[in-house]
Amino acid sequence: MEAFMDDSPRLLVWNYTIEEKAALDEFLRQIEAPPAVSIPARRGHLPLKDIIHTDRTATDDFHSDEKVLLFYNIPQKGVYFLIQAFKNANLPRPIYAVVTEHSINWPFSELVEHLVEERNAVEAARRDAAAERSDA
Repeated sequence: MEAFMDDSPRLLVWNYTIEEKAALDEFLRQIEAPPAVSIPARRGHLPLKDIIHTDRTATDDFHSDEKVLLFYNIPQKGVYFLIQAFKNANLPRPIYAVVTEHSINWPFSELVEHLVEERNAVEAARRDAAAERSDA
């Protein structure tokens, strides 16, 4: 499994428009980082390891309106730097995730479902906490 994490670092993006991807790539060029790699719909049901390391395609397209940006094989310090830089730039606000030795085996479509569930749970908890503070 570790061999799958021994490749060059990269960013993978989902559901970016051509214009958003161009803006992201220009931003990455300015900070001397390689361009991001878009995940095509035809590859969305494949495990991340296949998306990253092969040219395979699935039989069905994956559809999701969520924007996702994955960090693959990027050191933690680099992830924090990039997230902060993205927040300060005029770029889309995706769901950010790091590809791990565990998640690299997940189909991308299932990972997106999981990430959306996590985000929704965090947002609900924030709303509940804010409501409790306003009731106090």
